[in-house]
Amino acid sequence: MSRLRISRNFGKSGSALFFAAMSIVVMLLLYSSALAVSDRPRAGLGILFVRPAFPEQADELKTIVLYGAPGIGRIDVVDVARLPTLAPSVSPPSGVYAVAATGKRGNWFRLVYDDAGRQGWIQGRRFWDYFSWSEFLPGRFVALLPDLRVSLTEVRQEPLYSSPSLGRIPSGQRMQILEIRDEWAWVRCEDGLRGWLRWTDSNGKLLVAVEG
Repeated sequence: MSRLRISRNFGKSGSALFFAAMSIVVMLLLYSSALAVSDRPRAGLGILFVRPAFPEQADELKTIVLYGAPGIGRIDVVDVARLPTLAPSVSPPSGVYAVAATGKRGNWFRLVYDDAGRQGWIQGRRFWDYFSWSEFLPGRFVALLPDLRVSLTEVRQEPLYSSPSLGRIPSGQRMQILEIRDEWAWVRCEDGLRGWLRWTDSNGKLLVAVEG
């Protein structure tokens, strides 16, 4: 085989290897991005704090009945400890579970009960607490979760993506939520910056971790 033919063949194989390597890099980046999103909990409509009547009766949370509709069409019996929680966005005391409620009808709550996103209804108990996010978040201190897109760290003049940016919030910086307007929060940062910041993304995943 001539030197020219070898050179051409090597060039072709080298290009193929280069593009294959670049494809793997892109796939890994997409995978890590998707993983970061999937690791963030769904916000739902509000937050339900599930607890036993007494700390020593924690076993009662292992037999929560799930229904297809409030009181109709029993699906399964679940252990609350196995439900998708709001961690790391909300970290309740030991023995208390914070779960997202995606629906509410009287004393019934719709929850996501597995990693596939399937949902069912459970009947609330008088010693459980429920708050809509617009009730729960104002006045609390929060920080952005890590590995967010730059656009989600922008504090804006108005609660719109098209509104001018007033600055960026680094991961871990403490700020106080003063008001909630849909998926936007009016925040006050420790350095004095104030403006509108997204607290959920377009997929309904939480972007903040609540202090305390």
